Amino acid sequence: MWFKRKYNEYGCPMCGRLPVIKAWQTEKYHESRKVRTTLTVYRLQCPRGHISTSWFSHAALASRQWKELVDEYKGKDTK
Repeated sequence: MWFKRKYNEYGCPMCGRLPVIKAWQTEKYHESRKVRTTLTVYRLQCPRGHISTSWFSHAALASRQWKELVDEYKGKDTK
């Protein structure tokens, strides 16, 4: 049985799906201190690839930009 997908308030403006979080890690070795540091960056993206945010060092910042991006798309639709 097929169910209609529920449209979410902060889902993708084109398909209504909630975003998925993408993370990327990079490691850097500091020879002077002999230490390895790991940097993780995050972004939110539509599961179908319609829209995505920029890369951020914190997932909360990516979430904030996603909400602003969806609000901007909704504002264009109402004009």
